[in-house]
Amino acid sequence: MFRKKITLASGEIAYEAQGGVLVRSPRYLDDFGNIKWPEADGFIVDKTGKAITVNANLKAGQVIDRYGDSFGRFTSPVENGKILEYDTRGLPYPESIKPYYQYEVVQDINLVNVKKAVENLPPAMQNNLRTGMRKHNFTLDDIANPQQGKVAEVFGAGGGTQIQLGTVVDWYEKLGLLKEVAK
Repeated sequence: MFRKKITLASGEIAYEAQGGVLVRSPRYLDDFGNIKWPEADGFIVDKTGKAITVNANLKAGQVIDRYGDSFGRFTSPVENGKILEYDTRGLPYPESIKPYYQYEVVQDINLVNVKKAVENLPPAMQNNLRTGMRKHNFTLDDIANPQQGKVAEVFGAGGGTQIQLGTVVDWYEKLGLLKEVAK
């Protein structure tokens, strides 16, 4: 079983999951040591089990953040300089193991700007993006319409606001839609 208990340098207690990933509690793991990710991508759901989300409507100048590298899709808004508390984000990881990043929205994220940004990519990067779109089943519409909603109570926490991007942060940076502003 993959529930090896570890004390981190920060004093936090963690448990080893499959692949060496660390989580805050063994309850967050299945019998094979995999993280038990919540349904509906961690959003609060309606009576039918559908995630309750709205278009995030990200505008130039807004700041979003995330714990973890740029190869994830989940972020949270930074409103008036206020960062959401870690425990409201519904993350399984100890806070000290995932690096923190902030990103500024460089231009409004909408379909017109996404299409222009894709056209401005070098041909090889356009091909890489289209390959990724097929492989991971997302569209330019998905990139243009990040979804925002309240985090369900998952991993012993929740209640904050999350924004699910249409693809990973890295592509938004390559498209010139986001830029890292703080670590």
